Amino acid sequence: MKKSDSTKAILAGMAVCAIAITGVVVAVIKPWKTKTSDDTVNSSENTTEQTSSKESTKSTETEVTTEETTEKKPLPTEPEGVLARFLGVADYGEEQTKKENAESFQYRFDVDGEEKLFRIDNSLKDAEGNSAFAVQNKLKENSSYELTLRDDVIVDVEEIPFEPLNYQPPVSGKAGEKTLTNFIKTSMMPVGTTLYVFGGGWDWQDTGSAIQARTLGVSDDWVRFFNQQDVNYTFRDVDNDPDKRDPKTSYYPFGGFNEYYYAGLDCSGFVGWAVYNTFETENGRAGYVGKATKMAKRFSDYGWGSFSRDVKAPSAENLQMFKPGDIMSMKGHVYISLGTCSDGSMLIVHSTNGFVSRTGQPGGGVALGVVSYTKECEAYRLADEYMSKFYPAWYERYSIPVSNPDTFCSLSDSEDTGLFRWDTTSGEGLSDPDHMQDMTPEQVLKFCFGEK
Repeated sequence: MKKSDSTKAILAGMAVCAIAITGVVVAVIKPWKTKTSDDTVNSSENTTEQTSSKESTKSTETEVTTEETTEKKPLPTEPEGVLARFLGVADYGEEQTKKENAESFQYRFDVDGEEKLFRIDNSLKDAEGNSAFAVQNKLKENSSYELTLRDDVIVDVEEIPFEPLNYQPPVSGKAGEKTLTNFIKTSMMPVGTTLYVFGGGWDWQDTGSAIQARTLGVSDDWVRFFNQQDVNYTFRDVDNDPDKRDPKTSYYPFGGFNEYYYAGLDCSGFVGWAVYNTFETENGRAGYVGKATKMAKRFSDYGWGSFSRDVKAPSAENLQMFKPGDIMSMKGHVYISLGTCSDGSMLIVHSTNGFVSRTGQPGGGVALGVVSYTKECEAYRLADEYMSKFYPAWYERYSIPVSNPDTFCSLSDSEDTGLFRWDTTSGEGLSDPDHMQDMTPEQVLKFCFGEK
């Protein structure tokens, strides 16, 4: 379903009532139909603290003849609460709607059946003194919120929660269990239910991890978005044709900010989320999302394992080049290896727009991938078998491409591109009690899916 169709459908099903409470008008939007699990989203909490500031009122000099007088300061405007549904950034995709102009953005909301525009107070700062965009990092299109307004400017929002989806993936990891087996199982959790969104997993301002990438488990936002789409979903251009580009029906981050940060994952958002869920045991801590080409080197710099730029395409004579759990940062992409098959083909898990739908639309997201010179290989057989068996809804929409090893094993001029391998012996990286690094891709999958 395209954005325009979704918005029209939701607008058509809204009943509105206005309630006056102690002088504050609260517009309550109610859908005619009872919400089902396919419509649910989780409420998110932003942990950024607001910097304190003192409001001062300029005093007026007054000639005092007999006694001092004290000028009364005006009382601050009382905030008001409004219930509304978020419709998106006004003029999204237009030339003037760029991140550097974010202070002047207006945001569209459905209030009491009427579209209204609001500005957002961006005075909240991050640790570096930059705008934290705390409100923007909570907003998700077609979700409902209680808006806190002061002088018609939004100072905070609270998402109105829906019934959780309680999605149970075929393979599940355990938050904070620092083993290679758990890392691989965790990386499999979003497979088949999380579409590719450029900037997905990054925050709104595109500088770090989104709330979803700092949350344990598969986000309901990802599953909900997947369920809302069909075989015609495209992450940017219809038929991958720039001449058909239309920001009104696209989920691409036009303007340099991630309007759809919550809806899916890009390659680095996926790897950052997988690492977070392997190392952390609670939501909202510092995240691991970063530039795809630098992730392998950065994890090595953390002391978690080794880094090498001596990378060659795997082959039947070179089965040890890529082992299960290895992280490869190539030019413009990052992926997780699940090992090398006996014929030299490699099985990987990653998020990519390279998974093209059966109607030719790019954007399949997180799935098992194949690195080989030919489709007639062991890795393709495994990917096709497991995606069709365990993720039929995804498989019905998407086919599995074969990626060329000369591209997927190549490095850019950047010294950061290369291959990361977990240290499984010192205790600094991940332990490997199940000897996953010695397994073939088929053994890895059977172990993870309980078929051993």
